[in-house]
Parts: sequence; structure tokens; C-alpha cells
Amino acid sequence: MPDRVRPERLHAFAVEAGGFAGLPKSTVDLFADSLVEADLRGIDTHGVVRVPAYVEGYRRGYLNPRAELREVRAKGAVRVYDGDNGLGGIVGQQAMDIAVDLAAEHGVGYVAVRNSNHAGMLAHHVLRAVDRGMVGYFVSNGPPVMAGWGGRDPLISNNPMAYGFPAGQYPPVVLDMACSAIARGKLRQAAQNDTPIPEGWATDEEGRPTTDPHAGMRGLVLPMAGHKGYGLAVVNELLSAVLPGALLSAEVSSAFLVEGAEALDSWRVGHLAVALDIEAFLDRHDYLRRTDELIGRCKASRPAPGLPEVLVPGEPEWRHREERLREGVPLSATTRALLDRAAAGWGIEVLT
Repeated sequence: MPDRVRPERLHAFAVEAGGFAGLPKSTVDLFADSLVEADLRGIDTHGVVRVPAYVEGYRRGYLNPRAELREVRAKGAVRVYDGDNGLGGIVGQQAMDIAVDLAAEHGVGYVAVRNSNHAGMLAHHVLRAVDRGMVGYFVSNGPPVMAGWGGRDPLISNNPMAYGFPAGQYPPVVLDMACSAIARGKLRQAAQNDTPIPEGWATDEEGRPTTDPHAGMRGLVLPMAGHKGYGLAVVNELLSAVLPGALLSAEVSSAFLVEGAEALDSWRVGHLAVALDIEAFLDRHDYLRRTDELIGRCKASRPAPGLPEVLVPGEPEWRHREERLREGVPLSATTRALLDRAAAGWGIEVLT
């Protein structure tokens, strides 16, 4: 059984590691929050397991630990910022907060960011809007991990996106997904554990389907739903890279994609954060009533044979969160060893 660690201990560990990397007090909690929230929601590939790569990215000068958003364009409810080569997990939260402030004034807020880096679990960004009673949307690009439909050359990122919707008597509806069949972090995790991957996840360097995670790491992930996933990735690239003026995925460094990479390098990618003020559309009471009605209809519908129930987006992650708040976050032996080695090398306290 994996060890379980209290979430507050994970947070303290991430704060100490972030401080060691040079993050100031104004952003180190944002750094830790994004990672621990991913672990709480069961998205372990984007949780504290990422701390060593992020810290090494800061230490080696690839990322700017004291990044500050710099406004480059403004019109109405739209803002464009330069992310100052900061970590996207921090920059994304800041961008969403600005989008929410704009939405409070205009009914909608659009914040585009260029010159940023890996955005972490996108659900965390949209939940910042949900926590303030608004609908949130977030999309990002990254290094090229997929081919064009029918091709075999690295062309485009799996360009993840997330939506968050407040609800009344139910937890928020949160859809957080990449345009690939799986997040590449799962492929990296399988390679670290030397476990085969299912067919349909990845191809090798020559574009042939593979169940070998190491071959998949050298190759590409496959789009979800075939050409539909690829088409969605292209649209997300336009929203998150072209509109903000960021690098296209094909122009982004792929150094971190290599198996065994120890440090996140500078990507200079883009994000788009959007917030919608519900009151600009309809009365909040009516919105919550209708949202709960939709969720209730989903929950009351008959499950298919062999399945226990019908779930709504974000519900499995919410259940993970409730259970892990009670019982602690499970850490695999591989992750625990990775974090302990890193902590010992940095001279900070190991997880207990």
C-alpha cells in the first residue's frame, strides 16, 4: 500500500521547496496550492511529483522565480500580459484572478498570457473563478507531443483545457482534459514504473502504435477521438498561442519531454483565462436551480449494464478530494523516493 501523507504536510514541503528555489512569499503559496490540489483531486501526475523538476528549472535559471505579469495590451474586457518566463501554475492563477475582476465589471473577462510555462492542473485555475461565483475557462499550449492527423512528425501540443461551473447543492461541475487520449504525464509515470501502456495511448518514433512506455516517451501521444481530438487541439492552439502572441507548440523546446529529464526548461507558451459573471446572463438563483436540475437528471438516469451510476464531470475528482482530505494523499514508493532524494540534495526536511 502507498504511504499516505497529510495534505498540509505536502503543502509545507512544497512551500519550503519553492522558497529554496527562490520564490517570494507573494507567490510561493500559489506554487504549493496548485500542486497539492492536483494530488487531492487524484491528478497525481501534476501534483508534488513535479516539485523536483520545477525547482531544478528555477535553480538552473530556466524559469524566473520572481516573475511579474506585465500588461502589453488592453481593450474593454480584454487584457494581454507577458508572463515574464514564470511558471504557468502560478501565472495561470494570477491570470484567472484578473479575468474574474474584469468580469465583475464587464460581465466577462478575457486574459491572454504569453511567455509562460507549464500550467499544471488546469482545474485549479478555473476553480478560482468558481470560488468567486463565476464560470471559468482556461486553455494552454505546450511542447509538440502530437502529430497532425495522418502525420507522424511532432507538430502540436495536446493543448489542455478546463471549464468550471458553480452549482447549488452539488459540487462544481469541472471538466479538465487534454486533447490527447491521455495526459503525457501518465506516459511518463508508466515509463518511471516500467509498466506497459494500453493500445491507443501513444506511437513510437516512426508513428507505429506501441504499448512500450519508453518507446512512447520517444514518440508521440495520440489524439482523443481521432481527428476530432486533433481538430480541437488546433483550435486550442489558436486560442492559447496565436491570440496571446506566444510560441506555437512546434516552436517550443522539447527538452523536458525526454525520458529522465530532471528540470522543466523554458517553454514560453501561452494561456487564455476566461471568466463569466453569471449575473450578467440570468439571476443567480435561477442559474443554480437549473444547474442542479441538470446534474440531478444526470444522477437519476439509469446506468448502463455493469456500471454503478452516472457521473458528472469533476465528480470523481471531488470524491478523491474528500477521501484524501480525510485519509491523506497516497504517494507511491517511486514518488516518495524521488522527493526524498530531492529534499536531501536541497538540504530541506524530507516528507514525514
